[in-house]
Amino acid sequence: MKERRWRIAALIVAVVLVVLGSGVYVLTTRAVELGIRAQQAFLESVLSEHEAFETDRGVVHRYSGGEGDVLVLIHGFGDSASGWSQVVRTLAEHYRVVTLDLPGHGASDPDAPPLGFHDLEAGLDAVLRNEGDRLILLGSSLGGWLATRFAIDHPERVRRLLLLNAAGASWVEHGEELLLPRTRAQQRAKNRALLGTKAPPAPDFLLDQLIEHGRRPRLQSLWVEQQGHFLDEQLPELRIPVDMLWGTPDPFFPIDSYAERLLETLPDARLHRLDGCGHAPQYSCPDLLTELVLELLAPDDSE
Repeated sequence: MKERRWRIAALIVAVVLVVLGSGVYVLTTRAVELGIRAQQAFLESVLSEHEAFETDRGVVHRYSGGEGDVLVLIHGFGDSASGWSQVVRTLAEHYRVVTLDLPGHGASDPDAPPLGFHDLEAGLDAVLRNEGDRLILLGSSLGGWLATRFAIDHPERVRRLLLLNAAGASWVEHGEELLLPRTRAQQRAKNRALLGTKAPPAPDFLLDQLIEHGRRPRLQSLWVEQQGHFLDEQLPELRIPVDMLWGTPDPFFPIDSYAERLLETLPDARLHRLDGCGHAPQYSCPDLLTELVLELLAPDDSE
């Protein structure tokens, strides 16, 4: 009997070791993938309407939910709709929230290059075609660039424009290595740029996965192609109210040079700081960002 107990105990220990070993293996090889899947699952639990739209480059995926005026969330370069997972629940309590995986991002086609700025525009147009003419657009980084382009092209359809550390105007070259890092040191710098003072230390295996995830060929082709679509000459034409929400510090688009230049160029714009939140406040400061968005939009709720 005693020998049998030892055998059972040894078997249990062996099973536990196998489970723990499998967990470590999954963590060290698929942590980024599993994290994105968890974010996506939460997003879809809140925005339960999931639709697919055909474009010339394939299918674009849209997620929506809530009631009221339409608030469109447009993610940035290399991200996906899941990047808004920490803010959608509260926003969907006040608005009909619509977001999407831009072409070449998330679950949306195309899977391979070339991927151009016009592909992204076509995907956004397809998703918003039947969403009415009182749209509120909130775009992050590249998503802010697309939101601004859409508002310039369709001023009759956009009521408010919220730009979150947005691209769009020409900028001083900050180096491909910050956006598409190749080394662990470059990836650490990117993490600090995205998350500001909220950036946690990351183990080497996670840095390696982030590098691999970020250097997809279609993103590299988009990085090269997008720089021919700056909006400097069109920005003075934008006559709708614009709120610029800016996390700091942001080495991509510094507030004291790039953001201030946007503020001077746009006819009807206000600048709001999110200190310590970096380039991506939807990740680093979701509660602060949500509170600011609701505060800025509240006066229009009575219209």
